[in-house]
Formats: sequence, C-alpha cells, structure tokens
Amino acid sequence: MKNPSLPFAENDPVIFYDRKQRVYYDLLRPGKKTNIRGDMLPHDEILGRHEGFLLRSQREVKYWVFRPTLNDHVVNMPRGATVIYPKDLGVILQYADIYPGAKVVEAGLGSGALATTLLRMVGPEGTVISYEVRRDFIENAKRNMRNFIGETPNHIVRETNIYEQFEEEEVDRVLLDLPEPWRVVHLAAPKLRTGGIICSYSPTVFQVKSFVESLRVTRGFMAVMTFETMFRRWNVEPMSVRPELRMIGHTGFLTIARKVEIGAADVEEAAPAEASSAEEKPE
Repeated sequence: MKNPSLPFAENDPVIFYDRKQRVYYDLLRPGKKTNIRGDMLPHDEILGRHEGFLLRSQREVKYWVFRPTLNDHVVNMPRGATVIYPKDLGVILQYADIYPGAKVVEAGLGSGALATTLLRMVGPEGTVISYEVRRDFIENAKRNMRNFIGETPNHIVRETNIYEQFEEEEVDRVLLDLPEPWRVVHLAAPKLRTGGIICSYSPTVFQVKSFVESLRVTRGFMAVMTFETMFRRWNVEPMSVRPELRMIGHTGFLTIARKVEIGAADVEEAAPAEASSAEEKPE
C-alpha cells in the first residue's frame, strides 16, 4: 500500500485547501495544471515534494497542498455508484469489529469506498473479497483504489451475483451493501464462522425489516441491532461557538448481528396484537 509520508509521485491524489478551507481534489500528472477559478497550480511544482506546503498560483493566491485522507478520497473520488459516507464507514469498522488479518466478504463493490476502508484495516495479512456484477463499477473501483492505496494483492474481486453464489468458506465478516440483502443470508450463514459478524447497510426501513426477518428465520444469528448515525460540524470562533446549520443526517441504516450455530439462536415469536378498545367493549 502507498505510504502517505513519502513525497508526491505521478498519479497520486492531491487536495488543495484555499483560505476559506474549501477543498479541491485532483490526480497528479507531469505537465498538468489544476485550474481553480482561474488560479493555475502546476503539478510539476508538487511532484517530488512532501505534503503540507504552501503553493501560490500565478495570481499569488495561496493554496495549501496535502495528500487526501481517506475521508477526502471517498467524498471526492470518481463515482460509478453511490458511496457509503465516511460517517458510516468508521462506524462499520467499529461495530463489525474489522481487525488485522480478518477474512472479509463485501457484496456491492460500487466505487470502492468500503473496500478501500476494509483493506487499510485488515492489513497485508487479511483478505477482502468483493462481489460485484457490474464490470464498469469494478473498473472504476479498481482505479480509485489503486490511486489511493496502490496495489492490493490481498483484494479479490468476483464478478459474480452473490444472490446466486457465495464461494468463500470460514469467513470472519460479511458486509452487504445491496438492494436486497435478505437474499444473501441463507447463503452466507453456513459460510460465516460462529462468532462472526454480518452487517448490512440499507437506505430504507423496508430493507431493514426484510433483512432482520431473514436473520431470524435461519435461527443462526443473535445480538441483532439496527441504528443510524448523524454527523454535525461546529463552528468555533473567538467570539462564537455554534453548530453549523447544515448536517449530514440519514444516509442509511446499519444492521449488525452475531453468528451462532445454526438453530441455536433464541428467537422470540412475535406477540399477538392487543385487542382494540372496540373489541374489548362491544356495544
């Protein structure tokens, strides 16, 4: 993987901060110039240097040059599909307990945001297997990942419909970013090790309900939890401290569950609906 402490090289992503801390993203090319509202920033003056320096345009406008963080990369990289936002990516790492050396299956490679995040966490001893049916998504995701973290020999991409085939055995974690995640549960359950974790990211309540019901049917999952995250920045000035008016609210629901032996889960039956007052006291 790329070492962010090294000097900038060709094809590396770069971000520019202006005086208002607005961010501009580009890929470094010899002879190229980034045009920011008429301010020309030559890439030849960046290549070979370490990040964190001040660069002036031909109009003497100041820009600060950095390598993008993973957050910057996810928000600004070319997209072939909607990405999971950084506020959710960090929570997935924590609640799905992604660790160095883990064997992780993700379904729905998309633009590569989740795969990139997972690969940084599992490290060279771990493995990430991504299922994706669209070739254009795969090609775009590979470019995004290569630009940010370099070559990843421990990343396997399967151009396969995971609704029909789940090839891996003894998987530590299963992460689903799919329109119908419930269709994967019966295939993933026998392949996920006991004690392993399955996680689904879904935009709608209907998807969540269907996924949770599929977990219950297998009687192989416990500690099922669904939640969402909110993210709001604050402005901290010498004479004023206040929240920003805009915030990142709902982007998706996360559902997490732990695998137990198939049939061992203690699943409660749904309670019958209580009788209405009209039924209790007929006229």
